[in-house]
Amino acid sequence: MAVEAFKTTELGEDYRKYPVSDHGKLRIQFFTLPATTVAGDANTTIDLCKLPAGRVRILPRQSFISTSAFGSGRTLDVGHLAYDKRDASLGSSVSQEAAVVDALIDGLDVSSAVNGVQFSTALKFDMYSKSGVTIQAKVLGGTIPSGATIAGYITYVYE
Repeated sequence: MAVEAFKTTELGEDYRKYPVSDHGKLRIQFFTLPATTVAGDANTTIDLCKLPAGRVRILPRQSFISTSAFGSGRTLDVGHLAYDKRDASLGSSVSQEAAVVDALIDGLDVSSAVNGVQFSTALKFDMYSKSGVTIQAKVLGGTIPSGATIAGYITYVYE
């Protein structure tokens, strides 16, 4: 064997750098759902926050959520609604990125209260939108009880 000198992908000559990869600014978007006054059926959705237009890199390992107890068998997904993006394969035209209800959290058990749970262990989740992206939670496995609460924040890099 010999001593080698490797370079990361980001240091390669052909790598296209985006500001979020090189010198983006760290931002935090907080969200709070105060105690609900009515119960909601299964598949109830909660719009948590809206991220800005442009290139955004969500940092799931640095994003956290807390909830009250929703009841037996309840789970929570967190993802994004559909949004307009620029499709590089079509030049500068705009296309629609489909909604993905569990892009950030898939099946978080909220039958009992959770406190400060990390979104996921993924390093990053990149998005590019023309007019911003709404982050949404969806209750599965049963109803959302009256008095339910959600709070947390999404950490992201933005330029």
